[in-house]
Amino acid sequence: MTKFQDFIKSYKPAVDEALVQESSRPDLTKISSYEKDDDYVSALQYALLTPGKRLRPLLALAVLDSFGKKIDEDAVTAASAIEWVHAYSLVHDDLPEMDNDAYRRGKLSVHAMYGPALAVLVGDALQGHAYQILSSLKKVSAEQKVQMVSTLSGRSGAFGMVYGQVLDMQNHNVGSRVEQFSILNKVYQMKTADLLVAAALIGSQYAGLDQEAQTMVERYAQNLGLLFQIQDDVDDYEQDEEEGVLSLVHFYGLDESKQLAMNLREQAKKALAELAAYDAAFDSALLTDLIDLIGA
Repeated sequence: MTKFQDFIKSYKPAVDEALVQESSRPDLTKISSYEKDDDYVSALQYALLTPGKRLRPLLALAVLDSFGKKIDEDAVTAASAIEWVHAYSLVHDDLPEMDNDAYRRGKLSVHAMYGPALAVLVGDALQGHAYQILSSLKKVSAEQKVQMVSTLSGRSGAFGMVYGQVLDMQNHNVGSRVEQFSILNKVYQMKTADLLVAAALIGSQYAGLDQEAQTMVERYAQNLGLLFQIQDDVDDYEQDEEEGVLSLVHFYGLDESKQLAMNLREQAKKALAELAAYDAAFDSALLTDLIDLIGA
């Protein structure tokens, strides 16, 4: 078992528990007349607890750990906000008018389980509540909370992840392979990499890192995010061929895509080396292991 797999085993249960608590125990001082609705809470938790490694919140926590910062309940809460946004994106991606997927990781998608109307509302709820979670943090300054809210909203919002989805939908109707290639590059950045960048930056902002260190963390996460998507495409190449799914592997070819993934791994590791040289408190082992785990 690798160092990051050990990290998942240690902290994923805490993230999952935070998601359960946040979705079932609203802060009554911040709402008017909500009464517990079991079906609604069930739909929220169904969306939030989709099987997965919780890579994005765990990346935020891994950044904290790499700088020797304590991972306490408040830190887990900050990281969990990223999963609320990630879950919202999956719920809306699966909708009939979007990708029209009835299943997500072997389970019925939210709209297939609860109906499209509630799925839309659940997605809206997941997105909005993420920012209440960040604004309620107790162990960081107001400035840090503003930084985190700005990072998550910018990377996931109107001109970030959402626009990536707009481009993805447009790509379904583009005939030119040159245009498809151009759009797909942007989709990979906005739909996949940007939220991983947000997760790493939120970890660095919670840790109180200065701007130069944050820039190095961002460079690491940028390469990691693109590696994550391209490696996934390489792994799924044969299945995508059978199903007619278009990925960058179809433009670059399998061998060149593997080389691209290798280059991204090296660039991510270079960013970590620069960070270690800049800050003596930084231990690159955990984040390096994540690179190798994704690129394996």
